[in-house]
Amino acid sequence: MKNAYVLEHHHGDDGVVSEGMILRDVAAKRFEALEKAGLVREATADEVKKGYAPSIEPDPSKEKGEGEKNAKEPANKKAADPANKGA
Repeated sequence: MKNAYVLEHHHGDDGVVSEGMILRDVAAKRFEALEKAGLVREATADEVKKGYAPSIEPDPSKEKGEGEKNAKEPANKKAADPANKGA
């Protein structure tokens, strides 16, 4: 059993794993397959002790003025009347 440090965000057998996560007690055969694919490397003792700490950085695509909350309101907010309303 090995501890693996995830190098790339990917969908694994048990769900999604993010870059920087520590996978504990990975079977040797599975670890070799993931390492060969370039998805993980063996985690150091310090990395295992520290654990996973996701980075919290602002998304550059959501800068001021481009988000949904900053969009202009539509000129006509009323929904169209259905043609078969009286039927």
